[in-house]
Amino acid sequence: MTDNEIATNFQKLPEMPMNSHDELLLWHALHRLEVTYWYDVDFNEGRTAHEFFIPDGVKMVGHNRFEGREEIREFYEWRARLVGAKAVRHLGISGVKAVRHLITNLSVASSSERCATVLGLVIFYGGATYPSKRQSNPPMMVADLINECVLNKDNVWRFKSHTLRPVFMSNETPPSMMINPRSLKHT
Repeated sequence: MTDNEIATNFQKLPEMPMNSHDELLLWHALHRLEVTYWYDVDFNEGRTAHEFFIPDGVKMVGHNRFEGREEIREFYEWRARLVGAKAVRHLGISGVKAVRHLITNLSVASSSERCATVLGLVIFYGGATYPSKRQSNPPMMVADLINECVLNKDNVWRFKSHTLRPVFMSNETPPSMMINPRSLKHT
């Protein structure tokens, strides 16, 4: 089923309660939004991550707040430069940093016709992949996920806000918490 079909069916639903089939369709659409976003971050350096947000959407990680698609795009451009530079500086070779965001316990906490609140957990792993390691380091961060999602006029779900609240942190700080968002204009 396409996003359009899911959106069309969802629009016919009353605010609450929802039958199991409609609840599953909604969960699937929002799960796909989240998973596709992190896939872009992990495998495409977040080159299109800003497009998952409404124009004035907000991405928050800990105390860092990135407002609007442009600032979110700038963050991911900075992050891509940082990851490559760190790998070259520390290992003398490029293209060796791997990042994976694992999403679990995703739940639709509330919804109305065109809005939904999604809760879950994100587990963030990052590190060098060369030379190959048989054992990984612990996660860099385990965070509560709180999303406010909206169905736009084209029947595509987007993030109004995407918030990660760190619960557990390793000794290595994730890039999203290393930067002062105000400094993006100067990088």
